[in-house]
Amino acid sequence: MHQQIPHESAALHVTGEALYVDDLPSSPSLLIGRVVYSPHAHARIKSFDLTKAMKAPGVAAVLCAKDIPGRNQMGPVVKDEPCLASEEVSFVGQAVFLIAARTDAQCRAAEKLIDAVYEPLSPILTIDDAIAANNLLGPARTMQRGDAYAALRTAAHAIEGELRTGAAEHWYLESQASLSVPGEGDEMAVYCGSQHPSETQTLVAEVLGVKKKDVVVEVRRIGGAFGGKETQGNHVACWSALLAQESFDGWRVAD
Repeated sequence: MHQQIPHESAALHVTGEALYVDDLPSSPSLLIGRVVYSPHAHARIKSFDLTKAMKAPGVAAVLCAKDIPGRNQMGPVVKDEPCLASEEVSFVGQAVFLIAARTDAQCRAAEKLIDAVYEPLSPILTIDDAIAANNLLGPARTMQRGDAYAALRTAAHAIEGELRTGAAEHWYLESQASLSVPGEGDEMAVYCGSQHPSETQTLVAEVLGVKKKDVVVEVRRIGGAFGGKETQGNHVACWSALLAQESFDGWRVAD
């Protein structure tokens, strides 16, 4: 006979009492962050001017790749994912600029003031196009034991075919969110949705250019993400930490 053991947060989840990042108490100095994304699948960033956006009402910071004090990289294993695009964009929706302001409306107004010029380049939009161009995600890897081709030739039955499926996205219980709170010196406290807090800590420290010991990552809840926050939660954590650091440094200088 076995005993059913409920999930430790089950009661909070079903009653709606569970607290997520967006439910955390905020201070009067809380800023809202917004990411400005690429409108092109593949393009060269020819020029941009952030001057007007920086002077917009309520705006505390507007960042581009060159403003990142540490490493412009968020790849958790293979370092092939820039935190912010610097010279080229490689997909629609790639992060190019970051804005911090008092309200979301002010962020959106500032975004419209960013003058960015792109030179569209030829994109690779299908797997067939990628194969034809020999555009690989990484080095080819082969898992093999014995002579597979000989076995297929002598097999009683051989099935050959091709399967194409559409993309599937995770639908997690909490949307991607992060709250970053600067502390003393280089300290940064990051509250985020992540299935790998130590990985988030490492990447945030790298983009900020500080030591890992100076970054504390707290995850409100684990579970219900279906893998959608194992690496993807790092994005908003890094972006919010960069904006928090820049805004806080600017406040200290002004003070």
